[in-house]
Amino acid sequence: MLVDPALLHSGGSESQRAGDHAHRAAQRLSATELVPQMFGDFATAETFHEAAGSAWTHHTRLLLEHRSFFGLVGRGASMAAAGFADMEEDNSASVRAVWCNSAT
Repeated sequence: MLVDPALLHSGGSESQRAGDHAHRAAQRLSATELVPQMFGDFATAETFHEAAGSAWTHHTRLLLEHRSFFGLVGRGASMAAAGFADMEEDNSASVRAVWCNSAT
């Protein structure tokens, strides 16, 4: 199996960055306010305001979930990259030890 730890680490960093973007988007979205009567002062406008508020809350939660997910993926990829790099170093040392012992 061929694993490129640098590429895996890079992908993990990109995932972390995506999580950061989602977090900033959630912060900006949650900082906004849907003022009552912003769509008018009649029953249909109030119904629309409630629907928009519900969607606003849903999207804010989704963005926070994306932040969590991308953060986990990013950390996992970085840990896997480090694990593969360590494994490669250990395996290379074992092969060198066998070569040295075979030469004597």
